Amino acid sequence: MGSALDNQRLRAFSIAYVVLSLVLVATTYQLSLRAGLDRLTRSGKVVVEQSADRLIAQLESYRELTDLMARHPQISALIEGRSTSARTSEFLLRISLITGAKEVHTLDSAGRVLASSAFEDHPQVIGTDWSDRPDVIAAKTRRMGVFHSADRNGQRSYYFARSVLRDDGSPQGYVVVKVNMDELEAEWRIDETVVTFFDAAGVGFVSNRLGLALRRDETLERVPPATFNYPERVLSPLPGYTLVTTGGKTLWQFQSETEMPNRALVTSQDIPLIEMTARAFVDARPALSQARLLAALAAALLSLFGLAYAVFVQSRARLADQLRLEAEANSQLEARVAKRNTQLQQAQDNLVQASKLTALGQMSAGISHELNQPIAAIQNYAANAKKLIERGREPEASENLTLISEQTQRMARIIHNLRGFSRKETEPLERVNVASVLNASIGLAAQRAKSEGISLKVDAAPEVWVDAGQVRLQQVIVNLFSNAMDAMTDSPRKEITVSLSQRRDQVQLVVSDTGPGLSDIGRAFEPFYTTKEIGASKGLGLGLSISYGIIGSFGGLLSVENLDGGGAAFTITLPALSTQEAAQ
Repeated sequence: MGSALDNQRLRAFSIAYVVLSLVLVATTYQLSLRAGLDRLTRSGKVVVEQSADRLIAQLESYRELTDLMARHPQISALIEGRSTSARTSEFLLRISLITGAKEVHTLDSAGRVLASSAFEDHPQVIGTDWSDRPDVIAAKTRRMGVFHSADRNGQRSYYFARSVLRDDGSPQGYVVVKVNMDELEAEWRIDETVVTFFDAAGVGFVSNRLGLALRRDETLERVPPATFNYPERVLSPLPGYTLVTTGGKTLWQFQSETEMPNRALVTSQDIPLIEMTARAFVDARPALSQARLLAALAAALLSLFGLAYAVFVQSRARLADQLRLEAEANSQLEARVAKRNTQLQQAQDNLVQASKLTALGQMSAGISHELNQPIAAIQNYAANAKKLIERGREPEASENLTLISEQTQRMARIIHNLRGFSRKETEPLERVNVASVLNASIGLAAQRAKSEGISLKVDAAPEVWVDAGQVRLQQVIVNLFSNAMDAMTDSPRKEITVSLSQRRDQVQLVVSDTGPGLSDIGRAFEPFYTTKEIGASKGLGLGLSISYGIIGSFGGLLSVENLDGGGAAFTITLPALSTQEAAQ
């Protein structure tokens, strides 16, 4: 259930993260594109301004030439009849060669050509009527007349016209200067950004790309001026394009391979002085590429973060599954351990019981003798009492009966100790007076000690209290007595010394013998380790191991050491109860 819920949460988070990532990538793209197009817009404006200033500066020299020629005496002399057309044409040719002007013409007041620097190549120009041209019409009003046009060969020219004034200020003739635009544009070809100057008819008249000259933007709803500006079939349409709005800007997307950028950001500026509009076609690819790059970088970073998070979530899920499996395995292991502990405890209890029965078997002869004595005494006292009663000696018979009662109590004590020693103890720990347990244990071992000539020396405090199991503690003490007696079978001096004392918070019970000691003391408490002969009457080597476990269950310690003068000393150390705890 938890895993399914985690999967649902992960799926929901993944969907939300993907949507958020797409929004962030799109936002990054748009913001970067806007910033890039804004930079291109500013750059395009600078390019337009620089290009316009350059064109105006180039044309300005010819404007000044036109003003200068309108005031030149040679021009006035021709118009006033004081000079000839041939002489003036020669003069105009020299001026054209010196200044770089394509042609220079002198017109009379009616607008007919009187002299021309092109008299050699185009002699027919002399006498031509130019009175209806826009530049001449403007010059008649004493303004600087300008005019641009192209011939049938696509040769573009720009004209300046200025009136030649009489002393009274009225026009008596005109000077026209022709500029070749191809020569003017020659140094523009190396410009990186495409710049074109469009006239009122939408025709690109000046451009730093030769292929864009005389290309008309047919999307503009304008009518070309008078036909003498552009002859028929000299114009061609501007490469087709569509307007695309992106990043808050309108881009011109051209449809074919041309000198124009595939996507151009167009900046414009009107130039009233030459009656044209300058347009810079700035390539938008750098801004688009940068925006795509930043968007791709953002997508890569978000993908990386998402992948890292997914790996983290999967690792955490695997770790959770592993921990769950380990917890289940630990639970199963704990259950098996608990079961094994229960089985081990049962086996230990059975071994304890078996060791007790073995000890009882070893003590049976002494116990039998201990019981036979009071039984024989009871029989004698009973027979005597019967005879005394028959003889009428009731007081003496009563004394025999009292003796019989004492012998019975003696037998009851022996049987009570035997029953307590042999039964299994299942109750929890309780307050136990170690001195009382010690006395009961001595009572069980005394007859065997007497029969085997073993002396018991006891130095015990009257009341020493601990938390323990009374029966199990007695079983341990009896086992120590039994082992000590077994160890002294072949000893010349047979003596068991018992001391019981309390030192601060510890109780110590020491049982020492005068036997040979332990040959391998380090293995004394190992299961099935014994120095006795293996057999039903000698034991299996489990008594000390079981005793060690019993004392450990009381929170104590059973230890052993070999004595310098021979023999071994077993020490039981248990936590002591305080006076207040013992009184409870």
